[in-house]
Amino acid sequence: MKPERSTEQLRGGWGWVFLPLLFMMVGSNIVWALLMLRVSDPVMAGKETYKVGPLTWSLLQMGLLWIAYKRLQKLGRPLSSLIGFARERLRSDVVLAVGLAVASQIVIMLSIRMIGRLLPPNPAADEITFYPWALIWWTTIGSVTAGVGEEAYFRGFLMERLGWLRKGWLVLITSFSFAIWHANPLLFLHTFIIGLLFGWTYLKVKRLFPLMLGHMLTNVAGGVFMLLGWS
Repeated sequence: MKPERSTEQLRGGWGWVFLPLLFMMVGSNIVWALLMLRVSDPVMAGKETYKVGPLTWSLLQMGLLWIAYKRLQKLGRPLSSLIGFARERLRSDVVLAVGLAVASQIVIMLSIRMIGRLLPPNPAADEITFYPWALIWWTTIGSVTAGVGEEAYFRGFLMERLGWLRKGWLVLITSFSFAIWHANPLLFLHTFIIGLLFGWTYLKVKRLFPLMLGHMLTNVAGGVFMLLGWS
């Protein structure tokens, strides 16, 4: 049997940086095409695509999880070994996760305020809404799929696959990939900064579990804010 190559022996891998964006665009367009069969109006289908966005994103996040799981096996680094859950560290992991979630919410609020001041009002953006069930999905199941799927890919697989880079470049590039995955210029700034925060934290703790939990809490908070009309 041919031995697996270690992360240190691999070079390249740039396609994995852009794969999530392609994945998001293809997935969203498939949903748009399916909705077109029902409403026969491109604009209306686009609005409907956004309204069911949390469900679509969960499916894509599970796709990222599957890719991360399979590719990490090929790298000889099973995903379970990177998660690093340990009962004796649970309290400190929860504290770290809450800190990441609070910091992320501060970054999101500051970013939204800054962009709101720099860009003119966009009435079309104000018309974008989610179905109530989609917001509930975002706050519950969607938060879990985001935390597990995105962290497994961006801070798990991608940081392992590009592990030959210097640490600074590694965090920058994986954060860029995380930001463009969201496929929305208005979200780029805060998702990039949050990616830097989570990437730096991963290099320090070398475990995905507190990051997954922090990501979940960040999305739960965002979903609650939207449910309460605070966004």
